[in-house]
Amino acid sequence: MKILKSIFIVILIAFSLLVGYVYSLTFQPEGRLDWGQALFLKLVGDNDEQIELLKKMTVQQRSHFTDAVPFNITGLTIDTLKITKDSLTIYVFKPQHLSKNKPVIVYYHGGAFVLPWTNLSVTYAMRLAHAFNAIVVGVDYRVAPEHPFPIPNDDCYATLLWTIQNIEKWEGNPNQIIVAGESAGATFATTVAIKARKENLTNIKYQLLDCPVTYIPFETDAYHKFKRGYFLEETEMLYGVESYLPNKADYTNPLAMPYYADNLSNLPPAVVITSEFDPLKDTGRDYAKKLKEANVPTIHKEVKGMLHCIPGPLNEKDRTELYNQIAKEATIKI
Repeated sequence: MKILKSIFIVILIAFSLLVGYVYSLTFQPEGRLDWGQALFLKLVGDNDEQIELLKKMTVQQRSHFTDAVPFNITGLTIDTLKITKDSLTIYVFKPQHLSKNKPVIVYYHGGAFVLPWTNLSVTYAMRLAHAFNAIVVGVDYRVAPEHPFPIPNDDCYATLLWTIQNIEKWEGNPNQIIVAGESAGATFATTVAIKARKENLTNIKYQLLDCPVTYIPFETDAYHKFKRGYFLEETEMLYGVESYLPNKADYTNPLAMPYYADNLSNLPPAVVITSEFDPLKDTGRDYAKKLKEANVPTIHKEVKGMLHCIPGPLNEKDRTELYNQIAKEATIKI
């Protein structure tokens, strides 16, 4: 009994020390991080080496950049199609036993404008399909630096047009479309909505913009506070922007950076998500404000204690709950 008691005490002390250590990690110069985000940040460390490695990869190699991220497609059917002469690939995720004429989400993945479709993209598409109980069309748009602006934007818009013309074959409603994305994908989602409005298309009913970059963030307060040591770092952002927009004249092009659009009125209702410890959060907040000023029904949600797009396996529940909440609030019948 004494041996068992001693072992129990040792385990209890070790556990207490671990909890205390993780708790200490949550205290940052700019505030308190969520414990899961703090531990994730400690585990991933500095990403400069990863960015240097990324620069040397082909697009095919980059598509395997997040192969360690697991996913389980139970409850979904997934169709893979080539939809253009340039072999643009899309993925149609459909929940099993879905009723007819349900809304459709056109999903644009993140990845700093340089990552193609990855395992992480699959997890976002699946989360959307389950949260909204809807068909999701994910697009593997061409990426920079091999394909800079406006090529990925054109791919994203082409996917919207394909969805409008073809999604009834999957029993989806082409007149009830949500455009959604995270990070760079959120940028593409809202630029697609802006272009669709200019083309007098009314199929898009809602925008889900998770941590968008809506203008070049390098002069914002958030950028200077969080550009080092908070997961999304300066080296990655500089590489992403310079790859996507090699011509600096496009830094204020509204087709690339939606904040600069002259008129945002009559866009679909939007939810804009920002994270407290994200160097991009000011661009999302300012875009949400500009949408509201244009009388676009807009909800701005800032998730406290979180890094850019709530990364890591320890906060999967938080991401899922956030999307479930948005699905309930969305001003589109789902």
